[in-house]
Order: sequence, then C-alpha cells, then structure tokens
Amino acid sequence: MNNLEKVSHETMVFMRGKYRLDEIGDGRDELKFKQGQKTILTVYTHEDKFTFLIIFGEKEREVFEARRDEFSKDILNYYDDAKTYHDGKWIFIDVTEPVQLEEVKRLIQIKKKPNRKPFPKETAVYSKCGHLCGLPFYDSYSGALC
Repeated sequence: MNNLEKVSHETMVFMRGKYRLDEIGDGRDELKFKQGQKTILTVYTHEDKFTFLIIFGEKEREVFEARRDEFSKDILNYYDDAKTYHDGKWIFIDVTEPVQLEEVKRLIQIKKKPNRKPFPKETAVYSKCGHLCGLPFYDSYSGALC
C-alpha cells in the first residue's frame, strides 16, 4: 500500500470510527462529511495528493489559537495563510503522507468532537481491510462504496 492509499484508508477509518456523519461524494474527486447542513470535512482527491478543507468558525479559531504550539510549522502556515470569509476560516491542507494526516485529525477534532461510541471489541466484526462490517467504505480512487 503506497502513502496515498494509506492516507485514504486512515482517513476513512478515522472518520467512520469517530463520527456518525453523512458522506456525500460528487462521484469524481470530492467527498464531504456532513452533519445536517454543516460540513465537518471536505476531501478533494488529486493524482498525487489529497486536499483537506476544514472551515473553522470563531469558536474553533479560538481553540486553535490557544493550542497553536501543539502544531507543526506546516499546519501553522496553512492556518495563517487561509482566507477568512463570513462563514469562517477556510483551511486547505495538502496531504501526501500519513504523518501529515495525524495533524489533520487533530484539527478535525477541534472542529467537532467525536460522536460515535466505540464498538465493543468482543462483539465487533471487522473485515480483512480493517473496516467494521456493516459500515460502507468509500474508495476515493474508484469513487465506489465497498
């Protein structure tokens, strides 16, 4: 599994394992994780990277500013360079390596606290790929649910 495949896999494991959200894809290169009308995360697929979009409102920006020293210079640059619009600060982050994804996960948790209770390991059924059976898995390369 190459790095982009790992990023794709880890993103889906994280989002589906930590959150109960709607997943809306455009069938090509965009997948949104939403709760009602609020978008928690948008992932754009490119040939050589993923671009994650997280929009921080005023409260999320306050939390981030209080925790700035916990993030790498790269994340701080993405944050500082992001445009602020009427609905929040639009942070676009390019990810090619799993280590970069770890910081994005922390940003997602600032945006929304996890709302899925962990499944008891003794009763959970996982497939060979590591996904919980019964939950759909979005393959960002093919755009298919499997």
